[in-house]
Amino acid sequence: MDRYRYFIFNQRNMVVLGLFQIAFSTVCVVSGFIDGVFRTESQLGKTRAPIWAGMVMGVPGVLALFSSQRKNPVLVNVLIVASIISCVAILIVIVYSSLTLNYGEEEELSSAPVHVIHTKFVLNKVVKGANVAMLAASVGSAFVVLVIAYLGCRSLPCCSCYDSVTGMVSEES
Repeated sequence: MDRYRYFIFNQRNMVVLGLFQIAFSTVCVVSGFIDGVFRTESQLGKTRAPIWAGMVMGVPGVLALFSSQRKNPVLVNVLIVASIISCVAILIVIVYSSLTLNYGEEEELSSAPVHVIHTKFVLNKVVKGANVAMLAASVGSAFVVLVIAYLGCRSLPCCSCYDSVTGMVSEES
């Protein structure tokens, strides 16, 4: 009977948070592709870290969508673990985009034709814009993933705010 009393978080809130997390990870992956295609070759740019980290960042969003539909404590535990791993991936994206904001893009163009100088200037701005987008998406994603983990922790039966008699979260916590 206890498993039928299992409290699951608010379905609507978790769906919205899951969609936001997927959107932030998509921005990170797309910006990572832009960064990889238009950046001048460098050791840090060859890692393609934002693409892989963006894919990891999307996992808690997908799990949040699934866990809002199924009342399964194992799925919620996996969601919490994926949120913690996603926080590490977010940290990687923040460090990468901060380091590569100006890294490897400045070069001497005095002997180049004018159209090459303009093209390199525009591409430099595109890469910087992609890095700023990655930075903004990872900060927003960090907030969303922490809220997802918090709501997941509150909904587990082992949480101190969980009432085992009624199966609901007590109001005083």
